[in-house]
Amino acid sequence: MKAFHAVLWILALGTGLAACAAAFPGRLAPHPSEAAPVSRHFLTWGQTPEQGQSSAGQAHPAAEQGQTTTRSEPQSPGTDQSDGTVAGIQAALANLSSPDLGAIGRAFDTTVRKRGEAAKGSSTVELIELGDLDGDGIPEIALRVQGAEESLAAVQSPASPASWRGLYLLSWDGTRWEASSLSASGQDSRFKVVRLGPGGYLAVVNTVGEGALPYPEVFQVKDHKAALVWDSQGEDSRYNALEHGQIEFQDDPKDGQTEMIVTGRADPGLLEFEPGGRRGFNAQCVYHWDGQAYVPVRTEYSPGPDNSLYRFIAALHLHDFRSAYARIDPGRFLNTDAPSLEQFRRAVETSWLEFLDDQIFEAREAPAGSPDALAFELPEKHYVYRPTLSDDGKFLLRGLERKVEIPATEPSGDSR
Repeated sequence: MKAFHAVLWILALGTGLAACAAAFPGRLAPHPSEAAPVSRHFLTWGQTPEQGQSSAGQAHPAAEQGQTTTRSEPQSPGTDQSDGTVAGIQAALANLSSPDLGAIGRAFDTTVRKRGEAAKGSSTVELIELGDLDGDGIPEIALRVQGAEESLAAVQSPASPASWRGLYLLSWDGTRWEASSLSASGQDSRFKVVRLGPGGYLAVVNTVGEGALPYPEVFQVKDHKAALVWDSQGEDSRYNALEHGQIEFQDDPKDGQTEMIVTGRADPGLLEFEPGGRRGFNAQCVYHWDGQAYVPVRTEYSPGPDNSLYRFIAALHLHDFRSAYARIDPGRFLNTDAPSLEQFRRAVETSWLEFLDDQIFEAREAPAGSPDALAFELPEKHYVYRPTLSDDGKFLLRGLERKVEIPATEPSGDSR
């Protein structure tokens, strides 16, 4: 699976889909490393890494506004919402004989607020006016029910608000309010009205797992119900969830539709970074609506040392020596006054064959200023690489040292 994942990323790199862009804000220093292993053998390519070179792991994007609770596994809308739950909401609305927003607010002991308006108080029930999504002159309403401390019996009763936890659409059908589920009860969900063509559309983003992976869905209001028209977790989806990702929806003035912009920590596969670590780099993916789904049209990566290392490794993995050569400072890297692409190719094919194979490298976590601040490993061969990069903002490789390092083992047996 790792190899397949890596291929997807390097194909994007090779076809030009991934283009280097302006840096995303923020940097963080790496975590302290493990105990130093014992050095046995080394090979140096270019100059020795300078002491005190700082790490340039990119910061994770700032968390989006809204809920922060995450769940361990993705769920589709309605997977834990029984028909009885929606029926319970309908029952709470049964006595309403008009689409008056004040009346629907009183039915839930709250008020209907406008989109973008701050919530008042700490009610577990929110009602947000979405605007007229189906063209009947009556605005649709989003109903969000937060968790509340209730007895087990109340939670299990469809008639109790304690069992309604989740996100719902309320739409007036001319005689009564219709309710439909937009998100499972255990998910952290956000929503936004989007423009994707004739009819009303609503995008819902569910945040899942410890990696805070965002998974969007798109609903269309049809016959006063929310109909799922695209699921980012579907089999044919081309969506790529980014760790600690943020999703923003922006209207494109050219075609009048809403594009989806996903920003988060890149997971390229060929160079693995510790989950939750401080090293790595960010990706920003732009998706356009093709009439049936959101599809990626552009991916940009934040520049920095780890991005430069990844692009160097990925280019050699593809045997694209010209692109790899563009990632180095040729004279200093090859220790010559007359460097050439052919000289670089021969050096790789002679002494650095592991970069041409299907290898997965791992980035080390180390304190800023450490010689290991930008180090990475090939665990199966016990290789440790310590690169030196230019400090001019281009992050070109000036040198690469490779050592064979066997971790020291703990003494076994009783000590007397």
